[in-house]
Amino acid sequence: MKFLLIFLTIYIVLRYVLPLLIRLIFADLLNKQKKKSDFKSKSSNSKSKKSNEKYGEYIDYEDIDE
Repeated sequence: MKFLLIFLTIYIVLRYVLPLLIRLIFADLLNKQKKKSDFKSKSSNSKSKKSNEKYGEYIDYEDIDE
């Protein structure tokens, strides 16, 4: 009887709890990756603004001549 209870307990844990934990772990990892990509995009945007201020805007002189 104890064997049956242990077997059913393990089955229930594997069947219901384990998939929930896996989903939570993957969701956490995806959120971390999203935050990292947002941080990289924000930092690249700020760098491009600084370089534009340093060198000025690009002027296409071919369009001006026509």
